[in-house]
Amino acid sequence: MTLDERKKRILESIIRDYVETAEPVGSRAMVKKHDLKISAATVRNEMADLEDMGYLEQPHTSAGRIPSESGFRYYVDCMMEKEPPGEREYALLQQLFEQNIEDWEQVILGIAHFLSQMTRYASFVIVPAIKFTEFRSLQLFPLDKGKALLLLVCDMGVIMHRIISIPELISSQDLQAITGMFNQAFRGKRLEEVKRSDLQLIRESLSQRRKIIDNALEAIDNLLQNSRDEKVMVSGALNILNEPEFKDMEKLKRILNVLEEDDSLRQIIPGELGEAVDIKIGRENPLEEIKEMSLVVAGYKSFGELGKIGVIGPVRMEYWKAVGTVETVRDIIEDYLKGLG
Repeated sequence: MTLDERKKRILESIIRDYVETAEPVGSRAMVKKHDLKISAATVRNEMADLEDMGYLEQPHTSAGRIPSESGFRYYVDCMMEKEPPGEREYALLQQLFEQNIEDWEQVILGIAHFLSQMTRYASFVIVPAIKFTEFRSLQLFPLDKGKALLLLVCDMGVIMHRIISIPELISSQDLQAITGMFNQAFRGKRLEEVKRSDLQLIRESLSQRRKIIDNALEAIDNLLQNSRDEKVMVSGALNILNEPEFKDMEKLKRILNVLEEDDSLRQIIPGELGEAVDIKIGRENPLEEIKEMSLVVAGYKSFGELGKIGVIGPVRMEYWKAVGTVETVRDIIEDYLKGLG
């Protein structure tokens, strides 16, 4: 049902006030706060109409109104203007990708933490298992004294990276020689075929450089193992404690259990996601434990697979900010991963 402009403004004012205070909104306070240029009596009539349409509810103990889930849904679908992070927050997010080259998992944890900080809700990032088959090349680049950057390139152009320790006396020429030996041993092999036995010849011919070889192999083992398994990162789950709706400890425990169990979390996230951010409000969610919460989730492309990123909070959520933040972070992740391809 389409609303006229006055009803839209009143609905938006009630939503904004209720999200801010968690209290029912009365007509007089709303007229004063939002300078609506109409009388409180007129606002009450409009609020009654919105209640009849199912967009507002009146708690039994209050003369004020609160938005219903249908009211939030109408606002999100027909009225909402997204609010992306500001320039300062955007710069902080970009720094996260630039500074954590050592470990992609650290980047993911940082993204989840950033989301929970920016929105003040629980956040999650699901990193899909990367499906690649064939080794292409390995490269070692000297960094600071005693450190080198290992880059592993696979089919599809996937690059994984890790910083490893090396003896301080090792030269760039030594690293090039070791790189050549790795590539000779691995080239054309399927990744599951790469075993420590492949390095026996390297160990024998380059015994004085064995420490680098062992460190590089350990890094490769870790990178390959980490890429095979889907990961679920959750941050800010205890932000729920700040919401007045969840003071009931039993209710809180049920919600936290969902956030702590990877399989439960996967159940509440849509399996297929398109370009747009997906929003599930209250009873639209599949699990009974989170019927009083909302989910904002977006998909991102990770080397041909679908990753997911989003936030979980009360139905009384700042959807405009949550959607803008999730969308922005999703776009930055995709740009970063394209640069690795």
